[in-house]
Amino acid sequence: MFKKVLVGLDGSELAYSALEKACELCKNFDSELNIVSVFRHHSFIEGSLSMVRGATEYENMDDVLGQYAKEVVEDGKKIAYNLGLNKEKVKGFIRSGQVAKQILHFAKTNNIDLIVVGKQGQGDLTGYLLGGTSHKISGLAKCPVLVI
Repeated sequence: MFKKVLVGLDGSELAYSALEKACELCKNFDSELNIVSVFRHHSFIEGSLSMVRGATEYENMDDVLGQYAKEVVEDGKKIAYNLGLNKEKVKGFIRSGQVAKQILHFAKTNNIDLIVVGKQGQGDLTGYLLGGTSHKISGLAKCPVLVI
């Protein structure tokens, strides 16, 4: 039924719950899992800087946020493997920009059959699922969306 599943991952608890559900579905349907983490350039609030390891200067925030997104994707892949998914069926991607737009573009250009997202994410730290992003994704996607 679902050949390709996309899960948006930002490191939040709900995003990891979405990942677990996506893994369950991929296992049941022998689907490919695409883990996508999106960060926004220079998108942070000062109170969140302590959450980003190594953030010392505004100029390197893109690098720090990009590294954080990479770590989130790698953690997601490890979780997927631990939940029994075959390594050949798990792919990780990092994108930068407006979150809903990037998720929707990835889904369209990669023929995704199902998008799985958390209903709320990290907030301004990575810009993932802030405010109505999950609502925007579910309203504009050309494939089914499962919001956890």
